[in-house]
Order: sequence, then structure tokens, then C-alpha cells
Amino acid sequence: MKLSELAARSGVSTTTLKHWMRVGILPTGKLRNRTTAVYEQGHVDRALLIVVMRDSFGASTTAIRSLTDLIDSEGVSTLEVMNACQAFALGTPEGIAADPEMQEYRERTYELMRRRDWRGYPGAAEQGLAHALAQAAEVGLDYDVDELMQYADALEPFAGRNIAALQPDGSPDVVARRMLLAVNARARQLVAVSSLAHAAISIRTAIERGVAPPDLAKPPAAER
Repeated sequence: MKLSELAARSGVSTTTLKHWMRVGILPTGKLRNRTTAVYEQGHVDRALLIVVMRDSFGASTTAIRSLTDLIDSEGVSTLEVMNACQAFALGTPEGIAADPEMQEYRERTYELMRRRDWRGYPGAAEQGLAHALAQAAEVGLDYDVDELMQYADALEPFAGRNIAALQPDGSPDVVARRMLLAVNARARQLVAVSSLAHAAISIRTAIERGVAPPDLAKPPAAER
């Protein structure tokens, strides 16, 4: 396909596509002659991945290149790509493994993984959880392993369904794009449910104290 068709199929302008090629996150096309290059489905897959990283996560060119360089590495496995996507989506700062203040939270994470027989690549999800635990503790939400087990009890049954829906096959770019879209959607869903629960408890407490507005004291009605 020509550059114009690549632009049409990816929804990205030719100017932006050329910029991505210059900075090295989108492969150049195969030269047909001195002035014309042709592109393949892999270019569409890569462009769509970059769009997700840019638009859904606000990723910099450096962050995008870090993932695309891994994808382009010879012999990279699907699990390695998925692990890298988790690390990217979680945005875990570097140096956590060597930070003594994080040791307590990493130990909780390892204990959770041990109890549930969860295996994972070091540096992605497990470091992300340790970082999240530390952030929660800073605002007074200090979760112990037993509480984390309750979260895991609720979430683990969904994980198998999520993986099946993810369809972890296809090119590494396709797998990465699906993974990032799924992580983003799942995070928003969990935050929304959590926010709904917190709002409901706050309103329930206000009702019990007799300080809730009259409209909030009524039970919710189903929309028609």
C-alpha cells in the first residue's frame, strides 16, 4: 500500500506518519523506486499501537520507542510483550527494586503471590502493586496481605475471562495494542465501581445521621 492508504487505514496523517518514521518508532516502507515506498499490514498495526499509547496514555516518543524497540527485538515472546505493556501502563517509577522504603510493600506483594501461587515477571505488575501500596499508605489506606487476598478473591475469576477476551495471538503490535486498551478500560471500570461504592457509603452514612438531602434519601429507581 502507499503512504496515503496507510494514513487512511490508521487514521493518522501522512505528516505524522513521516515524523514517526524519522524518530524511529514506525518502520520505513520498502522502496519500490527512488521516490516511492510501499507499506504492509505491519505498518498499520504499529501506527494503531502508537495512537493508543499517545492518545490513551499520553506517552512521550521516548516511552513509545522503549516498547516498540522491545517488540522489534529478535525472538521476543508474547509474554514479554504483555509484561512490558503492564509496566508501561502502570507507569511504575524506576528504582523501586533498590529503594529500601519500598521493601515492606514488595514483601507484601511477594506474600500475596506466594499464597495464591501467582507467577509473574519481576519489574512489572509486582513492582506496580508495591508502588500502589506505598501510595495508598501515604493517604492512610494501609492494606495488609489478608485484605489484598480479598481483592484477589474478587478479581482472579475475571482474569481468565479477560485473557480469553484479549485474544493473545497475532502480531506483537496487535497483542500490545489489545493489552493496553484492556488495561486502560479495566482500570477505568474498577475505579468507577470503587467510586460508586464510596459515594454510596457516604450517602448511606449521611442518611443515617439525618443530614442527607431529601432526594438522596430515596431508594434508586431504575431508568426506563
